[in-house]
Amino acid sequence: MGFLTTTDVNKQPAPMRISGQAQIDLMLDSYLGRIFEGQHGSHSLDWTAFLTTDPEDLLFRREVLTELDSDPHLVNSIIAVCKTLAQIHQLQEVTSSDEYYAESIREFSVLQLAQATMSALAAELKEKLASGALASEGLKTLAHVLEDKVRTNFTADFDRQWQRCCSGLEELGSFRIRFTMDGEMHITGAALMSIDREKFVKNALTTHVMKENRQPDKPWDLSPVKELKTPTEELVRVQLGNNQKEFTKTLNRLTGDLDDLYRDLSFYLGALKYMKQMRMTHTPLTYARICPMEEKAFSVQEMYNPVLTVFKRGGTIPNDIEFKTGGEILVLTGINQGGKTTFLRSVGVTQAIFQLGWPVSCKEAAISPVDRIVTVFSHEENTNLQHGKLGQELKTVREGLDLATCNSLLLCNEPITGTSPMENLFLSREVLSACKLQGYKGVWVTHIYDLASGAEDMNRELGGSTVSSIIAVAVGAGADVSASYHIMRGQPQFTSYAKEVLHKETGVF
Repeated sequence: MGFLTTTDVNKQPAPMRISGQAQIDLMLDSYLGRIFEGQHGSHSLDWTAFLTTDPEDLLFRREVLTELDSDPHLVNSIIAVCKTLAQIHQLQEVTSSDEYYAESIREFSVLQLAQATMSALAAELKEKLASGALASEGLKTLAHVLEDKVRTNFTADFDRQWQRCCSGLEELGSFRIRFTMDGEMHITGAALMSIDREKFVKNALTTHVMKENRQPDKPWDLSPVKELKTPTEELVRVQLGNNQKEFTKTLNRLTGDLDDLYRDLSFYLGALKYMKQMRMTHTPLTYARICPMEEKAFSVQEMYNPVLTVFKRGGTIPNDIEFKTGGEILVLTGINQGGKTTFLRSVGVTQAIFQLGWPVSCKEAAISPVDRIVTVFSHEENTNLQHGKLGQELKTVREGLDLATCNSLLLCNEPITGTSPMENLFLSREVLSACKLQGYKGVWVTHIYDLASGAEDMNRELGGSTVSSIIAVAVGAGADVSASYHIMRGQPQFTSYAKEVLHKETGVF
């Protein structure tokens, strides 16, 4: 509908890809999944569908977010619409079965709420648009879209028609039924004629209220009763159930028509929820400067991992990092439990949030879009497979390299561990050399210090990306050594301080 992208209809979409395994490895599934699920009922969204490499779309979304962030009243109106549309989704799921019950018709009053909330938001945006108070193109587009959807889905006198046709069904009062009999006075048919003295006609619920089923009202056809002993209550239930089927058809059409609106509005509400969480934990937020993709830029100051920031309620350590222009693979070594994996995840999460068009949790940032985020993590051995842990790891490496391109972000977390140290070094050098030649940008976490110390030799011998050493800094001396959780450029220290960490954690030396 143009609320997430520029209004150029001829422009081709430019999505950014991230695999399901990468979402798990970076813990994005547990964080962004929660951002978009449950806040408006059970209906959740696939957040990966919002990722884009298009700089124009990123700027377009930023403008909308900036304006919404400064207008809480407008945000509350959008929340009201989204809650209603989520209820419509839930109602559609409930009524999608073949069973219909008269009592459930009253639940369709959510459509009355939809008309009210959408009309209120449309009026608010129209007033702002007329006064020149809307700055972003996205919200200007939303104003026109909402006005059009209200006009095409609901009648002009919706409230009056709803009260006339539907309010009597919410609490059944008196009703009148017509019976037909044969020559021997046996009941052959019956029809519901009125409820609370209001004429009951087929499709009355949808004909008068919605902009569909514009045929003239038709009285109920007299249908045979299933059994002569069918109670009157059952007759009312059956006939109202038939009417509910008509209502469900309208509901399905309306849901399809409003689905894109719900999706786009929920995207921005998710962004605002993320921003609120960061501010509650006093985490800095900034919109990164968008660099060309070919620069392969990633330069940040005081980068936080928002996933850990939320789960730990703050208290995380920020880090600075800058990849060299044209591609750089950072080989990260250092103290055990020193934040190496957390740093790697922080890079991936920052890249993903940047490509949603949201502010990143950094003090300053300049980032190039990537076409894909690829993770290659060593996982626990799957004993159901025949190849063993090394076979699993090499298969994962191959799958990751098959996915990556020269414009991807590659994140490797001890990708090869299932063999001897010497073979590990040999295999890791081979894979790292291939990544370098492909011009990848990324981070490689390892305990193989010779892999990091050989970076300069690799740079002299091979083209492509630059390979550099960075370290997780340890502080203190002797048995008092501990992790600082700071990551910086430097030569590997050829120790993980395993004994010192063991002594600190258990008292055993």
